[in-house]
Amino acid sequence: MEQAAVARPPVAEAHPPRRPHSELVYGIEEVPPLPQTLFAALQHMLAMFVAIITPPLIIANALGLPAADTRYIVSMSLVMSGIASFIQTRRFGPLGSGLLSVQGTSFNFLGPIIASGLALKQAAMPTEDLLGTLFGTMLAAALTIVVMSRFLHLVKRIITPLVTGIVVLLIGLTLIKVGLISMG
Repeated sequence: MEQAAVARPPVAEAHPPRRPHSELVYGIEEVPPLPQTLFAALQHMLAMFVAIITPPLIIANALGLPAADTRYIVSMSLVMSGIASFIQTRRFGPLGSGLLSVQGTSFNFLGPIIASGLALKQAAMPTEDLLGTLFGTMLAAALTIVVMSRFLHLVKRIITPLVTGIVVLLIGLTLIKVGLISMG
């Protein structure tokens, strides 16, 4: 006996194909709706401002700088953060990662900057010269770090996780006094 072929009606897909289980709300190529995009952009902008503006405010407060110089330092911090973020995002030759990553001021250098500034202030250096000396030193240090970044694969043997852990601990211990004074 032959079995008759039963024609089955085509099944309509009620749901689009499922992605593998993931914690991501949106995939790499997906674009969120405009309201969500604007809200996320506002959140990131405010978070960036706090991280970029706070170190200059702490430094200016610790050095007892006048309001005009404080505004100048904060403005410089924002402008340089924008330029550095642009370079990091766009890639210019070997410079930049090509990824959206905000470059800004760091809390790591607060202790040395404040100590240097206080030493220069104690030597009765005028505020304008004091700021010029600090900014020039930071520029030279930044260029040194850029050059050294090309040799990081060689430095990994010397700078172990133990060394970096101790450095981070010392940075935190240095900032306790500044944090308590600012909090007070």
